[in-house]
Amino acid sequence: MTGFRQVVRFATAATAIALVAASGPLGAQEKVKIGLAVPNYGPLAAVYVAEELGYYKQFGVQVEVTAYRGGAAANQALAAGEADLIDFFPPGVALAVKKGVKERIVSPGSVAADSWHLVVLKDSPIRSVKDLAGKKVGITAKGSTTDFFALWAAKKGGGEIQTVPVGAPGLIPALKGKQVDAVSMHSPLPLQLIAKGEGRSIVDYGKEIGPSLPDVWVASQAIIDQRPKAIEGALRAIFKATRYLKENRAYALKYLKNFTKEVDDKVIQLEYETAIMGRSTDAMMRPEWLRASMALAEGSGLDFAKIEDIYTDKFAHVKE
Repeated sequence: MTGFRQVVRFATAATAIALVAASGPLGAQEKVKIGLAVPNYGPLAAVYVAEELGYYKQFGVQVEVTAYRGGAAANQALAAGEADLIDFFPPGVALAVKKGVKERIVSPGSVAADSWHLVVLKDSPIRSVKDLAGKKVGITAKGSTTDFFALWAAKKGGGEIQTVPVGAPGLIPALKGKQVDAVSMHSPLPLQLIAKGEGRSIVDYGKEIGPSLPDVWVASQAIIDQRPKAIEGALRAIFKATRYLKENRAYALKYLKNFTKEVDDKVIQLEYETAIMGRSTDAMMRPEWLRASMALAEGSGLDFAKIEDIYTDKFAHVKE
């Protein structure tokens, strides 16, 4: 970007006009309002890194980022027009679309639930999912990703559980205070307990479920129809920032430590090696990933839209 500005500064007026006209997305910035499910979530650090490294500007977009208190809140913002692009979970999108919200999945965020775990305290008598029957499992919220993952674990164990919504900040306190017997958690929370030896993983969702799309990028139908280049530019910038994090470990570890406010270097390293390295750098979506994600909601009793109504392949070609 610095080089480009210097060229324009010393060019003749006619040449400068020609450069700006030919520069494509750099000539006009599309505004995109990005909504994140939670603040300081390591796997989404690339959303901010893209701004720091100038990638949004490179791809012709100007972003405004807002972090909400959960995926449902981010989706409400999308439905209200307060956000254009959010990270969410396919079953949550299917619920929203069934209720009339005009939105579509445009890209995977993470294909597998790397660094997502079902955790118990180190001295818990629970040794496997078969011991979960009748137990209380802490989740962030009903209908959340942590909820569907917990129900999957219970189904695998062959017994019913009681899910207890405590919010993301309340998961660890609820477990340590023994208000719940186990917690279904997203990165970096389970890594904090595991790295310090305070908790044990009963289920490593990423390894045991396989592709499940714990988070995807979702856009409003309005911006898809009216400003597709804005979505494309935002995705390209995020993908490029993700690639940068993957290829620059030292930078990534330092950034993650400041971004997440995590003080334990071991936790940061685990988050980098799992959550960051598993992030998508293109918008290609396999149908089986969506089917696997929606399968997690089977037996929930909720009414979902069909897969073909929640995803668009309009941006499948997009990559960094």
